[in-house]
Amino acid sequence: MTVKDYYYQHFEELGPEKKFHFATRMKNYFKTHDFDRYLADNRPSDNLAEVLNNNDFSKVSNYILRKPFFEKYDGVYGVEATLFRVHHLLAEYNFDTRTNFLELYPQDSLYKLADDLMRDEEALRILSTWAVNVIYLTEELFPRGKNVIRELSEWALRLDTKTCDPTLMSYLCTHIVLCESSFYKKNLLESPNLKILRKLIEKDAAVVRDNIETISLDAAIEFLVCCNMTGLDYPEIRAAISKICKGFKKDSPYLINYRRAKSPDSHLRTLSGAEHINVLYIMSGLDADNY
Repeated sequence: MTVKDYYYQHFEELGPEKKFHFATRMKNYFKTHDFDRYLADNRPSDNLAEVLNNNDFSKVSNYILRKPFFEKYDGVYGVEATLFRVHHLLAEYNFDTRTNFLELYPQDSLYKLADDLMRDEEALRILSTWAVNVIYLTEELFPRGKNVIRELSEWALRLDTKTCDPTLMSYLCTHIVLCESSFYKKNLLESPNLKILRKLIEKDAAVVRDNIETISLDAAIEFLVCCNMTGLDYPEIRAAISKICKGFKKDSPYLINYRRAKSPDSHLRTLSGAEHINVLYIMSGLDADNY
Protein backbone atom coordinates (compact mmCIF):
# COMPACT_ATOMS: atom_id res chain seq x y z
CA MET A 1 0.00 0.00 0.00
CA THR A 2 1.30 3.45 -0.87
CA VAL A 3 1.52 6.19 1.74
CA LYS A 4 -1.10 8.09 -0.26
CA ASP A 5 -3.48 5.12 -0.05
CA TYR A 6 -2.84 4.81 3.68
CA TYR A 7 -3.60 8.49 4.35
CA TYR A 8 -6.72 8.29 2.19
CA GLN A 9 -7.94 5.28 4.19
CA HIS A 10 -7.15 6.91 7.55
CA PHE A 11 -8.12 10.47 6.62
CA GLU A 12 -10.81 10.69 9.30
CA GLU A 13 -8.18 10.08 11.99
CA LEU A 14 -6.40 13.35 11.20
CA GLY A 15 -7.08 16.54 13.14
CA PRO A 16 -9.10 19.32 11.41
CA GLU A 17 -6.08 21.43 10.41
CA LYS A 18 -4.25 18.37 9.09
CA LYS A 19 -7.31 17.29 7.13
CA PHE A 20 -7.54 20.70 5.50
CA HIS A 21 -3.80 20.73 4.73
CA PHE A 22 -3.87 17.24 3.21
CA ALA A 23 -7.07 17.83 1.23
CA THR A 24 -5.96 21.15 -0.29
CA ARG A 25 -2.53 19.77 -1.21
CA MET A 26 -4.10 16.80 -3.00
CA LYS A 27 -6.60 19.08 -4.72
CA ASN A 28 -4.18 21.77 -5.87
CA TYR A 29 -1.07 19.74 -6.64
CA PHE A 30 -2.72 16.74 -8.30
CA LYS A 31 -5.81 18.63 -9.56
CA THR A 32 -8.07 15.94 -8.10
CA HIS A 33 -11.65 16.22 -6.87
CA ASP A 34 -11.26 13.53 -4.21
CA PHE A 35 -11.85 15.94 -1.34
CA ASP A 36 -14.29 18.38 -2.91
CA ARG A 37 -17.14 17.31 -0.62
CA TYR A 38 -14.98 17.43 2.49
CA LEU A 39 -13.68 20.92 1.66
CA ALA A 40 -17.15 22.20 0.79
CA ASP A 41 -18.51 21.00 4.14
CA ASN A 42 -15.56 22.12 6.26
CA ARG A 43 -14.71 25.72 5.51
CA PRO A 44 -12.19 27.04 8.06
CA SER A 45 -13.43 29.55 10.61
CA ASP A 46 -13.44 33.20 9.61
CA ASN A 47 -12.75 34.24 13.21
CA LEU A 48 -9.54 36.03 12.23
CA ALA A 49 -9.04 37.61 15.66
CA GLU A 50 -8.64 34.17 17.20
CA VAL A 51 -5.90 33.26 14.70
CA LEU A 52 -4.18 36.64 14.92
CA ASN A 53 -3.97 36.54 18.71
CA ASN A 54 -2.31 33.14 18.80
CA ASN A 55 1.38 34.01 18.91
CA ASP A 56 2.74 30.89 20.61
CA PHE A 57 5.75 30.10 18.43
CA SER A 58 7.29 27.67 20.94
CA LYS A 59 6.72 24.64 18.70
CA VAL A 60 8.48 25.98 15.59
CA SER A 61 11.54 24.15 14.33
CA ASN A 62 14.92 25.80 15.10
CA TYR A 63 13.18 27.52 18.01
CA ILE A 64 16.32 28.74 19.81
CA LEU A 65 17.73 30.31 16.67
CA ARG A 66 14.45 31.90 15.66
CA LYS A 67 13.19 33.07 19.05
CA PRO A 68 14.96 36.50 19.01
CA PHE A 69 13.42 37.36 15.65
CA PHE A 70 9.90 36.29 16.60
CA GLU A 71 10.36 38.57 19.61
CA LYS A 72 11.82 41.39 17.51
CA TYR A 73 8.82 41.24 15.17
CA ASP A 74 6.25 40.72 17.89
CA GLY A 75 3.07 39.21 16.51
CA VAL A 76 4.53 38.02 13.20
CA TYR A 77 3.60 34.41 14.01
CA GLY A 78 -0.07 35.31 14.29
CA VAL A 79 0.03 37.67 11.32
CA GLU A 80 1.46 34.96 9.08
CA ALA A 81 -1.17 32.43 10.16
CA THR A 82 -3.98 34.97 9.67
CA LEU A 83 -2.78 35.97 6.22
CA PHE A 84 -2.79 32.27 5.34
CA ARG A 85 -6.36 31.96 6.62
CA VAL A 86 -7.43 34.95 4.52
CA HIS A 87 -5.63 33.45 1.51
CA HIS A 88 -7.23 30.02 1.94
CA LEU A 89 -10.73 31.40 2.41
CA LEU A 90 -10.35 33.49 -0.74
CA ALA A 91 -8.55 30.90 -2.89
CA GLU A 92 -10.57 27.84 -1.90
CA TYR A 93 -14.00 29.34 -1.16
CA ASN A 94 -14.02 32.75 -2.87
CA PHE A 95 -14.85 34.12 0.58
CA ASP A 96 -13.20 37.51 0.97
CA THR A 97 -12.15 38.47 4.51
CA ARG A 98 -9.54 41.05 3.58
CA THR A 99 -11.58 43.95 4.96
CA ASN A 100 -12.09 42.01 8.19
CA PHE A 101 -8.35 41.47 8.46
CA LEU A 102 -7.55 45.17 8.00
CA GLU A 103 -9.99 46.05 10.78
CA LEU A 104 -7.80 43.95 13.08
CA TYR A 105 -4.42 44.79 11.59
CA PRO A 106 -4.21 48.11 9.70
CA GLN A 107 -2.83 48.10 6.19
CA ASP A 108 -0.06 50.59 7.04
CA SER A 109 1.12 48.30 9.83
CA LEU A 110 1.07 45.30 7.50
CA TYR A 111 3.08 47.10 4.82
CA LYS A 112 5.57 48.26 7.45
CA LEU A 113 6.01 44.71 8.73
CA ALA A 114 6.53 43.31 5.23
CA ASP A 115 8.97 46.10 4.31
CA ASP A 116 10.90 45.80 7.57
CA LEU A 117 11.28 42.06 7.05
CA MET A 118 12.44 42.59 3.46
CA ARG A 119 15.15 44.98 4.65
CA ASP A 120 16.27 42.84 7.60
CA GLU A 121 18.56 40.30 5.98
CA GLU A 122 19.31 38.45 9.19
CA ALA A 123 15.63 38.11 10.04
CA LEU A 124 14.92 36.91 6.51
CA ARG A 125 17.60 34.23 6.78
CA ILE A 126 16.49 33.01 10.20
CA LEU A 127 12.71 33.39 10.10
CA SER A 128 12.91 32.05 6.56
CA THR A 129 9.47 30.62 5.76
CA TRP A 130 7.58 32.98 8.07
CA ALA A 131 9.22 36.08 6.65
CA VAL A 132 8.83 34.96 3.03
CA ASN A 133 5.18 34.04 3.56
CA VAL A 134 4.33 37.39 5.18
CA ILE A 135 6.04 39.35 2.40
CA TYR A 136 4.40 37.33 -0.36
CA LEU A 137 0.90 37.10 1.15
CA THR A 138 0.90 40.85 1.84
CA GLU A 139 1.53 41.51 -1.84
CA GLU A 140 -0.90 38.83 -3.02
CA LEU A 141 -3.78 40.00 -0.84
CA PHE A 142 -3.05 43.76 -0.71
CA PRO A 143 -1.01 44.40 -3.88
CA ARG A 144 1.22 47.42 -4.38
CA GLY A 145 2.56 46.38 -7.78
CA LYS A 146 5.76 44.85 -6.42
CA ASN A 147 7.43 41.73 -7.82
CA VAL A 148 8.38 40.45 -4.38
CA ILE A 149 9.20 36.99 -5.75
CA ARG A 150 11.93 38.45 -7.92
CA GLU A 151 13.19 40.71 -5.12
CA LEU A 152 13.38 37.79 -2.68
CA SER A 153 14.96 35.52 -5.28
CA GLU A 154 17.66 38.01 -6.23
CA TRP A 155 18.50 38.53 -2.56
CA ALA A 156 18.57 34.80 -1.79
CA LEU A 157 20.83 34.12 -4.76
CA ARG A 158 23.43 36.54 -3.34
CA LEU A 159 23.61 34.73 0.00
CA ASP A 160 26.72 32.80 0.94
CA THR A 161 25.23 29.44 1.91
CA LYS A 162 28.24 28.66 4.11
CA THR A 163 27.06 31.35 6.55
CA CYS A 164 23.47 30.03 6.65
CA ASP A 165 21.79 27.22 8.52
CA PRO A 166 21.31 24.57 5.77
CA THR A 167 17.71 23.72 6.63
CA LEU A 168 16.62 27.35 6.91
CA MET A 169 18.47 28.19 3.67
CA SER A 170 16.72 25.35 1.89
CA TYR A 171 13.32 26.41 3.21
CA LEU A 172 14.05 29.99 2.17
CA CYS A 173 14.58 28.87 -1.43
CA THR A 174 11.68 26.44 -1.59
CA HIS A 175 9.16 28.79 -0.01
CA ILE A 176 9.89 31.52 -2.52
CA VAL A 177 9.07 28.92 -5.18
CA LEU A 178 5.94 27.73 -3.34
CA CYS A 179 4.73 31.30 -2.93
CA GLU A 180 5.08 31.92 -6.65
CA SER A 181 2.88 28.86 -7.22
CA SER A 182 0.29 30.39 -4.86
CA PHE A 183 0.77 27.23 -2.81
CA TYR A 184 0.45 24.72 -5.64
CA LYS A 185 -2.43 26.38 -7.48
CA LYS A 186 -0.42 27.89 -10.37
CA ASN A 187 1.64 26.17 -13.07
CA LEU A 188 5.19 27.43 -12.53
CA LEU A 189 6.26 26.41 -16.03
CA GLU A 190 4.15 29.37 -17.19
CA SER A 191 5.57 31.79 -14.61
CA PRO A 192 7.43 34.88 -15.86
CA ASN A 193 9.81 34.26 -12.94
CA LEU A 194 10.63 30.68 -13.96
CA LYS A 195 14.23 31.39 -14.93
CA ILE A 196 15.17 32.91 -11.57
CA LEU A 197 13.17 30.26 -9.69
CA ARG A 198 15.27 27.59 -11.38
CA LYS A 199 18.42 29.38 -10.25
CA LEU A 200 17.06 29.25 -6.70
CA ILE A 201 16.50 25.51 -6.96
CA GLU A 202 20.00 25.08 -8.38
CA LYS A 203 21.34 26.91 -5.32
CA ASP A 204 19.20 24.77 -3.03
CA ALA A 205 20.44 21.61 -4.77
CA ALA A 206 23.97 22.36 -3.58
CA VAL A 207 22.72 22.96 -0.02
CA VAL A 208 20.79 19.67 0.05
CA ARG A 209 23.60 17.71 -1.57
CA ASP A 210 26.28 19.03 0.77
CA ASN A 211 24.15 18.40 3.88
CA ILE A 212 22.25 15.27 2.86
CA GLU A 213 23.02 13.42 6.11
CA THR A 214 21.88 16.18 8.46
CA ILE A 215 19.40 18.51 6.74
CA SER A 216 15.75 18.30 7.78
CA LEU A 217 14.12 15.57 5.74
CA ASP A 218 11.04 17.75 5.25
CA ALA A 219 13.20 20.41 3.59
CA ALA A 220 14.97 17.85 1.40
CA ILE A 221 11.71 16.37 0.14
CA GLU A 222 10.20 19.84 -0.37
CA PHE A 223 13.21 20.54 -2.59
CA LEU A 224 12.16 17.57 -4.78
CA VAL A 225 8.59 18.91 -4.99
CA CYS A 226 9.95 22.25 -6.19
CA CYS A 227 12.12 20.43 -8.73
CA ASN A 228 8.97 18.78 -10.09
CA MET A 229 7.16 22.11 -10.35
CA THR A 230 10.03 23.92 -12.08
CA GLY A 231 10.90 21.09 -14.48
CA LEU A 232 14.30 20.28 -12.96
CA ASP A 233 15.78 16.93 -11.98
CA TYR A 234 18.76 15.93 -9.87
CA PRO A 235 18.83 12.11 -10.08
CA GLU A 236 21.71 11.60 -7.62
CA ILE A 237 20.14 13.82 -4.95
CA ARG A 238 16.75 12.22 -5.53
CA ALA A 239 18.25 8.74 -5.14
CA ALA A 240 20.00 9.75 -1.92
CA ILE A 241 16.81 11.19 -0.42
CA SER A 242 14.86 8.13 -1.55
CA LYS A 243 17.34 5.85 0.24
CA ILE A 244 16.97 7.81 3.48
CA CYS A 245 13.19 7.69 3.21
CA LYS A 246 13.20 3.93 2.67
CA GLY A 247 15.21 3.51 5.86
CA PHE A 248 12.88 5.77 7.84
CA LYS A 249 9.74 4.07 6.52
CA LYS A 250 10.65 0.40 6.94
CA ASP A 251 8.85 -0.02 10.29
CA SER A 252 5.83 2.19 9.55
CA PRO A 253 3.07 2.42 6.91
CA TYR A 254 3.95 6.10 6.51
CA LEU A 255 7.15 8.12 6.57
CA ILE A 256 8.55 9.28 9.92
CA ASN A 257 11.27 11.90 10.08
CA TYR A 258 13.45 10.34 12.76
CA ARG A 259 15.84 13.28 12.52
CA ARG A 260 13.21 15.38 14.31
CA ALA A 261 11.08 12.69 15.96
CA LYS A 262 13.85 11.21 18.08
CA SER A 263 11.81 10.29 21.15
CA PRO A 264 9.36 7.34 20.91
CA ASP A 265 6.47 9.49 22.16
CA SER A 266 7.10 12.32 19.69
CA HIS A 267 3.93 13.75 18.14
CA LEU A 268 5.82 13.75 14.84
CA ARG A 269 5.60 9.96 14.81
CA THR A 270 1.80 9.99 14.79
CA LEU A 271 -0.38 9.96 11.68
CA SER A 272 -1.33 13.62 12.20
CA GLY A 273 2.10 14.74 13.34
CA ALA A 274 3.74 13.18 10.30
CA GLU A 275 1.14 14.54 7.85
CA HIS A 276 3.32 17.41 6.63
CA ILE A 277 6.28 15.30 5.60
CA ASN A 278 4.04 12.62 4.11
CA VAL A 279 2.16 15.09 1.93
CA LEU A 280 5.52 16.24 0.59
CA TYR A 281 6.60 12.61 0.16
CA ILE A 282 3.49 11.91 -1.92
CA MET A 283 3.86 15.07 -4.02
CA SER A 284 7.57 14.48 -4.63
CA GLY A 285 6.82 11.19 -6.39
CA LEU A 286 8.96 9.17 -3.97
CA ASP A 287 5.85 7.44 -2.68
CA ALA A 288 5.10 6.00 -6.11
CA ASP A 289 8.78 5.28 -6.78
CA ASN A 290 9.18 3.31 -3.56
CA TYR A 291 5.91 1.36 -3.80
